[in-house]
Amino acid sequence: MSNRYAKLIMCISVAGYFASASFAVSEPAANRIAEDPTIKGKGKDGECMDYAIALSSKLEANGIHGRLIFYRWHICNSKISGSHVFVVYHLADGSEWIVDNEIPAPKQVPTEATPWQLVFLLSSDPSAPVDVELQDGLNRLSFF
Repeated sequence: MSNRYAKLIMCISVAGYFASASFAVSEPAANRIAEDPTIKGKGKDGECMDYAIALSSKLEANGIHGRLIFYRWHICNSKISGSHVFVVYHLADGSEWIVDNEIPAPKQVPTEATPWQLVFLLSSDPSAPVDVELQDGLNRLSFF
């Protein structure tokens, strides 16, 4: 009787493994590329430009197109400011995704979102006291 239970548990475990593996394979290739920790700048503070360039090059090489969004930011009531860039890309199913070097996985966004909206969708705290200025000169040239 215990041999029967051991076989049942083994079958359930194998079925669970294959089910979970099929979910991983179903993730879009673009998202797997964007999540790759070996892409230059991924997960590293201050390396958003390196990541955006490396990722957009890999995406384009795989037939996935999008653009880079550049902006400057300033924390209100302080002298702290800087700039940032992130990647927006489109999949064949019509979905649109954003990702940068600071988040582990891409976020799906509304397909008609403006660059301004994308900046705030990328943020984990859209109510933070930060002034944002899109860098339109760079944004016009940033399609891949």
